[in-house]
Amino acid sequence: MPQEIRADVAALIEQATADRKVSSSELLGVPREIVDAVERAGFQATTGTIAFAGQYATGSFAVQYNNPQGGFSSAWPEWAFRLAKDALLGNRRVWVASNGDPFGSNLVFVMIFP
Repeated sequence: MPQEIRADVAALIEQATADRKVSSSELLGVPREIVDAVERAGFQATTGTIAFAGQYATGSFAVQYNNPQGGFSSAWPEWAFRLAKDALLGNRRVWVASNGDPFGSNLVFVMIFP
């Protein structure tokens, strides 16, 4: 994905979350305003869990992301792998946005839930 598109998406997310107060009922999910901003940008986003995160001998990073639609195993970029690893080790859920199926080459962002 071109860098300028990633920057545009990041700007939309940052704008939607700037100085936002989150009610306690929203803490278990993603606030609607943020979901709407991601969808308006043309991306899909799902919540799920990381089943495994590791590294191949070639140096690429492997991640298995599971969401209600199924499991997605692929090579993730290092920035996303680090977040997946933290989520796996902390037994935490993640919110993943992608340009298509949530495979590493399509990732837009990865957020870890508290």
